[in-house]
Amino acid sequence: MPISIYNTLTRKLEEFKSIRPGEVRMYVCGVTVYDECHLGHARSAFIFDLIRNYFKYRGYEATFIKNITDVDDKIINRAREEITDKNSLLFGKGLNSAVKEIAERYTKSFYEDMGLLGIAKADKEPKATEHIKDIIKMISTLIDNGHAYVSGGDVYFDVRKFVGYGRLSNQDKDQMLAGAHHDNLEKKRDSLDFALWKSAKENEPEWDSPWSKGRPGWHIECSAMSMRYLGDNFDIHGGGRDLIFPHHENEVAQSECATGKPFANYWIHNGLLTINGEKMSKSLGNYVSIKDVLARYPSDVLKIFFLGAHYSHPIDFTWEKMEAARNAYERILILFDRINREEGPLKAITSGGDTGNKDIFNLKQRFEEAMDDNFNTPVAIGALFDLVNLGNKILEKRPQLHQFMVKYAADILTELGGVLGLSFKTASNGLSDKEIQKLVGARIEAKKSGDFKEADRIREELKQKGIILEDDKDRTHWRRKV
Repeated sequence: MPISIYNTLTRKLEEFKSIRPGEVRMYVCGVTVYDECHLGHARSAFIFDLIRNYFKYRGYEATFIKNITDVDDKIINRAREEITDKNSLLFGKGLNSAVKEIAERYTKSFYEDMGLLGIAKADKEPKATEHIKDIIKMISTLIDNGHAYVSGGDVYFDVRKFVGYGRLSNQDKDQMLAGAHHDNLEKKRDSLDFALWKSAKENEPEWDSPWSKGRPGWHIECSAMSMRYLGDNFDIHGGGRDLIFPHHENEVAQSECATGKPFANYWIHNGLLTINGEKMSKSLGNYVSIKDVLARYPSDVLKIFFLGAHYSHPIDFTWEKMEAARNAYERILILFDRINREEGPLKAITSGGDTGNKDIFNLKQRFEEAMDDNFNTPVAIGALFDLVNLGNKILEKRPQLHQFMVKYAADILTELGGVLGLSFKTASNGLSDKEIQKLVGARIEAKKSGDFKEADRIREELKQKGIILEDDKDRTHWRRKV
């Protein structure tokens, strides 16, 4: 079954056909590094990492590019605030150096967050400031072919010269005017025209160009960097739904006018994240950073939460939903723990294949069909939990001939979970396995001697440290709580 993708450009579900057979080239708009990453950033990063993983699982050679915007109005404004804030380490510094330090600080924080989430780097993560020459070259091309003009040291894209403007966002002129920035109107031919190059204000970051000392506009950065690494025409461009207009609309316009070729063949946009039904905002006091969540839950739990909604739909975050995701995730870990103690340590299955058990094969097939259908993760994760249920049923029967089947189920669960970015690891809770075994042994001795008060105390001590004990007829088992 081929992979089908909902293409924002055509507003249709389309069979994916790569430009180069067996290869997928994908560009995704990354973060602007002016603040800590929040859960919306985490969801977008997770979604496109998952899409990359699934293409690889399906046998594609994937090239994934994700940019970092390290010069932008938001970064400059943040720097202006901090150099006048006596509580900031940047107080009293020059604006130019403060902008650089802000960008470096939050780039470092971004990579820390991605490491905590277990999200792999893209094949290339270019920064805007490292591609000024590419940007200037592209702007020069647009001026030369009549699609851009110089005005007071700035350069603007002439929207009226591109007849396809509005095609991606499916908007008419009035709708686009409502969403456009109405700044510097005295320099523009049309209020929809957008900046490709901005002449620098006093002390702002600046680079030499044929038009002025200045810096690139936001939209041109992504076009120049994507085409630098993927070519003029590539397979997939992605990002958040809030980027469709004006950012992605402008990317299409300037890129196709510069090259005369289609830009990206498929556009994928993820839905936005709200907090308790409201847009996330520091002013509302509901801003939740990635580090806030991962201080309370393993990254796999956050991913289980994300997987429960289709990537293209909005998702509402609550702590209650995180608890539900934790409980669901714990079901998987409990199965792995049962298999380890009842059937021996898990080993990868290298023989037996799909004939090992028809039910397991059918669930794997359901997972693949769901992911082929526009990366339908709610159905895919449902197949994984049905596989957990099947594994538990096999263990309850426990005849010898089922040993292979339960290990095969665990092997498939690990493989498919890996495609979804799940590691199935638990935190150490501060106690080593040896320390836990020592306490479990002490509790067993206390029970044997009739000191049930001491046995209960040890159980409670372990519980407080995140260790769950389970007694059966012959022995005591333990596991770490998620």
